[in-house]
Amino acid sequence: MRYLLTGIIIIMTTLMTIGNSALSQRIATDIFLSAETGYVSNIYLNPYVPEWDRSLVSPFSSISPVVQLRWADGKNSVSVSGTGYFLRLFDERDGWSGAYLTSMYRRRLTSSLSARVSGGVNFFSGARFNNIQWVQTGAEWAFSPFGKLEAHVGTAWQSVAGFEEGEDAVRSRNDSYRLGAEYWPGYRWRLRTQFFSGLGHITSPGDGFASSISATRFMQNRMAVTLRTGLEQYSQEFLMSPENGGAPLQGSIALAEDGSLVTLEDRFHRTTFSVSYPMRDNVSVTGTATGLLWFSSEDDDILTDFQVSAGLQVSFSPKRIREGEIGSLEWIERENSGKVVNVRYRGDERLYITGDFNDWELPGVPLQKRGRNRYRAELELPSGVYQYKIGVRDNGSLEWLAFPGETATVSDGFGGRNGRIIIDHGE
Repeated sequence: MRYLLTGIIIIMTTLMTIGNSALSQRIATDIFLSAETGYVSNIYLNPYVPEWDRSLVSPFSSISPVVQLRWADGKNSVSVSGTGYFLRLFDERDGWSGAYLTSMYRRRLTSSLSARVSGGVNFFSGARFNNIQWVQTGAEWAFSPFGKLEAHVGTAWQSVAGFEEGEDAVRSRNDSYRLGAEYWPGYRWRLRTQFFSGLGHITSPGDGFASSISATRFMQNRMAVTLRTGLEQYSQEFLMSPENGGAPLQGSIALAEDGSLVTLEDRFHRTTFSVSYPMRDNVSVTGTATGLLWFSSEDDDILTDFQVSAGLQVSFSPKRIREGEIGSLEWIERENSGKVVNVRYRGDERLYITGDFNDWELPGVPLQKRGRNRYRAELELPSGVYQYKIGVRDNGSLEWLAFPGETATVSDGFGGRNGRIIIDHGE
């Protein structure tokens, strides 16, 4: 399986970088840089370094560069993402550093069903050195424009070294499955839920799982507020004897008994409140507060941990516009139910937008050219959900243009895609 994972990563990376002109025309690149500072009482609360350490009570700062490459055609898409992570602690201990490499291939089987396979490598070092390799496959079903269900199964291999000088690395394998759902009950609300467990626990999921549910509210000023809460439970068995003195579990020690088999369970309740506010198109400020309750079956104690942080995310994504393609598409709200669509397109043809807001009348509303590669149209759109297409007219014929990868789309029922926009003017 490890060779299969390596092969997947190599193949996907090759697909993204080969010099085929038809392929390279559809490559999109995103570059981000995130910086964060805060205070943490357990490194386990850090999303990049899930390592249990309650002795870590310290202010911290971190920086994380991210590079993403995407390619897509009508039915296939490939993405590769690389992330670096550097965490500095304001005490005497060394910081943590690491990197991630993930790749994913997605195939659209029908207008609402798609399959995907993904794999990745994750390693980070600090008090210990962790190396994780994983591969998974699954499917997603978009049962409506406002909801989807997903199911995935996969395998992960983990190696942990650095416990004691001269000790061999501890290696393990975990076969798991993940179920998820997403639904938009309103124009500005998104609900998500996930359940993760080992394949060996299908008949007894209480032996070990992680679950969560989240609600996100998108404001008119593009600020997003998310509340996420979840439950994690882990169960382990140990053969207790006077010779071995018990076994460590999440930083605690089980006392020895005369050769008895003891099951220890730990339960974690985690709640996170986060805010993201875009100051500019490429700059956002973020804030996060997380609390953790640890219920240990060993001594019936309830322990608490927390993390608070604030940060900044900057996008350096290059915007390359190729001949005959839409480089970017943006909707901007105006007063009195007005909505402006800005399109970056390289070409000399005339552009039109049409949709259910004008009963799909052709050729549609013309976009006015406002500069080099910039087109614009203003529409009166009451609150609602709209589908649309953008076409180019040359020598009397109208041809639909493909949307950029970041544009929200749905199937048009004829093998193509319609853009989708949700309008909510509020009170």
